Order: sequence, then structure tokens, then C-alpha cells
Amino acid sequence: MSEVMYSKDSDNSLPNKNITIDIRPPVSVYATYRRLNYQPWYAIAEFVDNSTQNYYDHKSELLDAFKKTGEKCLDIKIQYDSDNNSLIIIDNANGMNIEELTRAIVLNRPPPNTSGRCEYGMGLKTAACWFGRNWSIETKRLGSTEKYTVFINVQDLIDKKIESIPIKIQPSEALDHYTIIKIWDLYKPLRTRTHQRIKDQLASMYRQDLRTGEISIWYGGIPLKFSEPPIFIEKFKDGTSKKWQKEINLDVYWKPGNKTLNAHGWIGIRIPGSQRDAGFVLFRRGRVILGGPDNGYKPIEIFGQGNSYCSQRLIGEIHMDDWPVTQSKDMFDWSGGLEDDFIDMLKAICKEYIDKAEEYRAKEPPTEKQMLEASKGPNKMLSETKLAECISSVLEAKETQKSKENDAKEIKANEEKTIIENIRSISKGPLSFKLALKDTNWHFLLYWQDQKTDAQWMSIDYSEEPSVKIYLNSAHPFFTPYLDSREMLELLQKFVISMALAEKLARMTSQRGLIDPADFRDNMNKVLRYASEIKEE
Repeated sequence: MSEVMYSKDSDNSLPNKNITIDIRPPVSVYATYRRLNYQPWYAIAEFVDNSTQNYYDHKSELLDAFKKTGEKCLDIKIQYDSDNNSLIIIDNANGMNIEELTRAIVLNRPPPNTSGRCEYGMGLKTAACWFGRNWSIETKRLGSTEKYTVFINVQDLIDKKIESIPIKIQPSEALDHYTIIKIWDLYKPLRTRTHQRIKDQLASMYRQDLRTGEISIWYGGIPLKFSEPPIFIEKFKDGTSKKWQKEINLDVYWKPGNKTLNAHGWIGIRIPGSQRDAGFVLFRRGRVILGGPDNGYKPIEIFGQGNSYCSQRLIGEIHMDDWPVTQSKDMFDWSGGLEDDFIDMLKAICKEYIDKAEEYRAKEPPTEKQMLEASKGPNKMLSETKLAECISSVLEAKETQKSKENDAKEIKANEEKTIIENIRSISKGPLSFKLALKDTNWHFLLYWQDQKTDAQWMSIDYSEEPSVKIYLNSAHPFFTPYLDSREMLELLQKFVISMALAEKLARMTSQRGLIDPADFRDNMNKVLRYASEIKEE
């Protein structure tokens, strides 16, 4: 067992002194934490877990201290410094004493109380070693007159076979209380896109804490906020209404643990739907373990395939405080058929909500007959020789003005291909439109779908030119309020075909099919102008 060993200072009047802690057994294990299958937000969550649990363990003392110091709540501040390739986490919780600091550093030292968020006692050291080569802890316990600092160089621990680490002790004010964790020489610098993902995930993971107003979490100087989902309130003709949200409670027997596990919370339907934000969120001890933005818990037995209404609308928050989790706390331990039993019970509870999510339509989507009727206007527009002459003249004029730049690349080509493949499988149609030019015909095929409300409103596929496939999302929330008349359907069809025309023109008159935004706007203006003249005639 590791021990705290005090060094003997020859002069006890010195303001600073050191404590040495034994970190045996072999420290090579620290280096292996770099290979853990963490995501950055789950690694950062280990530090937030420590801060929040420390707050809850010492809440009464901290609230008294906050009154004296003018602090409003627990603040956890996370700051990434790209210039120095470092990460800093600061909190104003109760701080750590020597025993707690020792457990934060030494292996196999779980806390005395394992009923909270830090039951394994491994999170801080594993997350710090996963992030970077060097890290330090500075901490000050409320009421103590000493602050403690420790530095860890992971590679030095291995190369020099270090068996003990000094903790520097310095004098401090009794009212001070904080912990500062610094990690530098990060193995993987955090990219711009990752920062937003971290903020979204942390706000979701700690939504329960943020709701109380007792805890604030800051990332890059910005306070994290969780946006509550829009719960569907169905209104009936008799003036009554129903809010589609209900509490649930279920018990599942876990054979390996020989005990019954309770799950409770609520389920609901969100309108408008969102593929990104739908799904269940599974909590444990007030913190999300599974679920969140782009990561909702969506067992196929309940939600069906990814393009279903249920997968966009069914939501819920389920608390599973005593259920087993992995050490990294990013997944539940589903051993012994636990997940199958959980899903079976949850599905039975959700049946009414599954049915409602699938059947409800904010507005009836356009029928095939309505779309066909509305296509008469666009067909007339494309059959006019004046429009064909306009398109041909643009092609001829631009042929000699193609860009000579050779360093540009196709933008988002693979993403567009994936989007089209996903939408094609659920689309209706096509409606066929032909534009007769001098030497060729351009063929436009219009498909539409009303299942994926958060799909792009329009996608274009050029893979089978001269045929151009247009995919229209008639369930897009911007358009659904207006698609209740033939006139609006006709207008929308004309508009998307005009856009496809303008984009095709821009592709054909530019270097290697790359589109200049100015060319696109210019072509769109011409197409719309000639289309409007045809309408007037």
C-alpha cells in the first residue's frame, strides 16, 4: 500500500516544505493511459466529476464560504491554450487534503465513499495522462493554511523509475479554496471543430447540475448552457390539449450482480424533430453516461431505422444510479443480457409514444398527385425556347472565360454523396423535366421526401449527367407551413429547378466544375428573370 512519507526539514521555520508520497507499484502503468479509448469530452468530464463531487461532499461549508467571499456558485473553468498546447481546469470547490491528493495521483486508491461520481478513484490521473506528457495539480483546502502542488512528467516516471513524488507545501489564506489542474505538451491538440463538440457534450452531460443554478461550467470563457427540448403539446378540436411527456419507472434484474436495478425518469416527443438531438439520455448519479447531441441512445428495437420519425422525435431522460458502468464512465456495463432486458421493458412502456411519433404530421405532406399537378408550371417554363436560348448564350459566352486557377479542390464532394445516398432510399418520384438546347437536352429528375425533417432542404446529384437528380426535402421546417396549395408547390418546384439550372451552368462554365459564388448568383438571376417573363406571357 502506498504511504505518505514526510521529509524531515532541518529548519521548521522555513515557509515552504515538501512531502514525499510513495507511488509504487511500478509506474509504467501511467504511460498506458495514453492508449485509453477516450473522447476529449469524456476525459474532461473526469475533472468535472471530481469538482462537482467535491462540491456536493462539502456543500454546506462551501455555501458558508461563498457568502463570505461573494462567490455565487461553484465555478468550473476549462481553458485550452493553443499557443502553449495546454489545458487548464480550475474550480472553486473545497480543494483536497493530503490524503485526497495522494489518492488522485497514486494507483488503486478508490475513495472511502464510492457512492458518488468518483467511485473508482482513477479518473483524474487517467484523463491527465491521456491528454498530455506533463501535468500538475495545485490545490487548497478550505480552512487550511497550506496549499499543495505536485508535478508529474509521465516519461520521467518510466525512464528514471521514479518511486516517489514530492508535494510542495506553501502557506495560504484559510478562506482560499480551489484546485487547478494544468496539462501541457498535449499529445493531440484540440481542433476548432472539437471545441464546439466539447461544449455541446459537456452542457448535455451536466445538464442536471446546470439546471440547479448551483454550478457553472465555463469553456473558453463562455458559460455552458443546455437548451431544453421542445415538448410536443397536441391540441384537439374540442379545445383540450395533451403534453406528450410522462414519467417512467422500471426495475430490471441483473443476474451477474444478483440484484434488481431501478431506472426512472421521463420520456417524451419533441416537435420539431431532430436527428441530432433525439434519443434517450441515460444518467448515473446526476451525470450523463450515454446519450447527447449526435449520440442519443437509440436502440433499433425502439427507434427503428435512422430515417424514421421516431428516431427524430422520441426523447427521454432516464436515471440509472446503481447500474454498473465502465471505468471510463462512457458506457454502461451491459453484461449478462442486461441491455436486452432493459430495452424490452422500455419498449413496452414507450409503445404509445412510438406510435404517436410515427403517425403525427404537423401538416399533411404533398401527395404524388399534387406534386404531379404542380409540375405543369415548371414543365412549361423549361419548354419555352426563350429560356433555352438564354441558357445556350450563357454557355457560349463563358466557354472562353473559365478560371485558370489549378489549386482549388472539390468542396464537400464526399459529404454531398453520403447525404444523397441516405435520402435516395426514402424519396418519392421522380418528376421528369426536359430542357431542349441546340446540341443536347438537359434532363432534370425531381425526387422528394417527407421523413427526414433535419435533412438538407435540397441536394443535387450530377453522377449521371446529362440527367440531373434533384432531391427536395418537403418536410423541411421552413417550407412545411406553406405547402398547402398547388401554387406554393409549383413555386417551390420552379425555384429548385432554377437553382439546379444555375448551379449546372456555373459548373459547366468554370474550371474543373468548381463553382464561383458570383457566377452562381448571376446565373440564378438570369434564370429567374427569364422564368418570370415566361410566366407573364
